[in-house]
Amino acid sequence: MGAIRGLLLVFVSVLLFLTFILGNLALTLSISLNYNNLEKQATTVLKDVIQEKMNVQALVESYYPVIQTYCQTSSEYVFNSGGFTITIPCSIASQGTDAILDKAIKDAMHDIYYKDYGCDFIDCFQKSEIPLFLISEKSYNYIHSKLLLLLLVAVVLLAAMFLLVQKKSNAFILAGSLLIISSLLFFKLDVFFSFISDKTILKILGIISSNAFFIAIRVLIAGIVLILAGIIMKIFKIGFFISNLLSKLRGKKEAKPKAKPKVQKKGKSQQRKKKSK
Repeated sequence: MGAIRGLLLVFVSVLLFLTFILGNLALTLSISLNYNNLEKQATTVLKDVIQEKMNVQALVESYYPVIQTYCQTSSEYVFNSGGFTITIPCSIASQGTDAILDKAIKDAMHDIYYKDYGCDFIDCFQKSEIPLFLISEKSYNYIHSKLLLLLLVAVVLLAAMFLLVQKKSNAFILAGSLLIISSLLFFKLDVFFSFISDKTILKILGIISSNAFFIAIRVLIAGIVLILAGIIMKIFKIGFFISNLLSKLRGKKEAKPKAKPKVQKKGKSQQRKKKSK
């Protein structure tokens, strides 16, 4: 029985470790693909990506004289290019071409993010020459759904580990150790992207790798907290108390209720004898 328990514990630990790795990746992608985070990167990291897609700078320079003239009688100038709608308030237009360029890039970012790409997440890799859908709401929703699923799997595996270990405090120490090891892989996530030759994809993945470092630190801290919790349980023998409690609960379930002795009914002949006496 002990050997089977040990094999099951190893199997659960391996699954939990893989779940932690995938969970860290999904969490990194989910946070990176949040629109507020992407909007902050729009005028820096994503500027070149959008520039390559629709050449915003050339458009701004060509439209600038028209915008100046138009703003003499209107409050904003709207134009369409490459399937994107760009709105330039005249208050921004008065600040020069650089301000117009930043606003145009942010508008393009909004359209890219909320665009209906008309394909599933996997199919979009084949249908898009420049995978701008990677920084879209479609990608965010897909990754976020997988993150919730991985979280549920992790909870189930943690519960299984807790039941399999003899000393319950070891479950916290083991889970914390696995969490720390999984976090170490994300401190240098950009190394795993180095084999990709497409510069556009590299720039998009650069946003992800920049967030991965901060997420890895938080996951590392969470792992340390779990280990400390396990050590505290060992010191105060809390795990031993929980183990005994679980054993008692199992014992109560396994114990069968004692059968009540059957009362034999006295026959009529015995009753008549008592009466005659």
